[in-house]
Amino acid sequence: MKKVLILGGYTHMIDVVITAKQMGLFTIVVDREPASPAKVFADKSYDFSTDEIDRLVEIAKMEEIDGVFNGFDDFNTWKAVELCEKLNLPHYATYEQLEICSDKERFKAFCRSYGVPVIEEYKIDELLADGQTEKFKFPVIIKPVDSYASQGIMVCYSLEDLKEGYAKALRYSKLGQVIVERFVDNAYGVMMFYTVKNGQVVLSAMTDRHVHKEYKEHPPLPTATIFPSQHLDHYITTLDLRVKAMIGGMGIENGVLFIQSLFEDGEFYFYEMGFRLSGTQYYTILEKQMGINLLEMMLDFATGGNLDHYPVEQYDRGYSKFPACNLSILLGTGTIKEIRGLERIKEMPSVISYIPVQETGDEVLLTGTYAQMLGRFNIVAANLEEFNETIEEINSTLQVISTEGKDMIIAKYSTSPQAEQLL
Repeated sequence: MKKVLILGGYTHMIDVVITAKQMGLFTIVVDREPASPAKVFADKSYDFSTDEIDRLVEIAKMEEIDGVFNGFDDFNTWKAVELCEKLNLPHYATYEQLEICSDKERFKAFCRSYGVPVIEEYKIDELLADGQTEKFKFPVIIKPVDSYASQGIMVCYSLEDLKEGYAKALRYSKLGQVIVERFVDNAYGVMMFYTVKNGQVVLSAMTDRHVHKEYKEHPPLPTATIFPSQHLDHYITTLDLRVKAMIGGMGIENGVLFIQSLFEDGEFYFYEMGFRLSGTQYYTILEKQMGINLLEMMLDFATGGNLDHYPVEQYDRGYSKFPACNLSILLGTGTIKEIRGLERIKEMPSVISYIPVQETGDEVLLTGTYAQMLGRFNIVAANLEEFNETIEEINSTLQVISTEGKDMIIAKYSTSPQAEQLL
């Protein structure tokens, strides 16, 4: 039996452990928290930080592992590359590729070299200098060059906002660098999911990413990611080949990645890329669409398996057989006393998975980060009518009650043309 060392035991990793075991792999989870939820499902676990590379090497050799797997966060992706290099095991990413993907400024420069449009940016020194604000228009968005999950990001409407946002972004940047861009205040953007197998780049999905911004200084947070995007044909005609060439130019041979883009006046503006599985666990939706589980494919790759029986190349150009959605439930401030209707929703035929973020007893703050999510539902319906009915039934069923007796849900995506999309 092959053994896989899994870095991180947080909630998202439960599905990784379960899937690996279904594939016949022996699962070993490492996480510094003894009560990490994925450890309950694993064959074996260790209680220390994935930052302790020497201990990871020691455990890997002692257990005679066949592969290392990272999931949904950038930190453990870097650690997996480092560990695999020391153990001479395969990993889909290289240091150089991760440096391009994780540094927003470097990623945008790489996009420009392939003719891929990006949102314009400003030099922070000029913005903060007295008398320079006439060179640009507010609002702008400031963020660490190396953050993820909307951490350290602030939308700025004045010079005072910018100074505050600059200090905030620096606190979240390990590199001590920030990037400032023109803020596009649209209700949604687009997101592309690419799969690379043996050097062949495939557009596995393209989605419309609907967002909500509770306070003007907060970055927008997703409420619904809809498959397929209404702009799919336009994207394929104008940008898909250039983006595939860019991914090939990074030297990527295998892996899954996602790219986030703004959309304004018929134009796409790229701003971020993740070379890992997305926290949406979109692979569950794509398995329903094309019968291929990309999580299984990446676990196979990590443990030295053959990828020939994953025919992803047959499902290029954002293939979507069924209407689908990753539905995010955003919460306001408060402590969760009760979650009503959740079990009923999870039993709906079109709801294929639920990814919890917060649970009963947790305190939620208005941070403008993904920590404001109760969780995410992955939905795949047989037709548009069933899709719409599922969304509306979730909206009318789910309640998150605070210790003060109030419903904490602050935004709901609606498919009804008569209703407000954010209620």
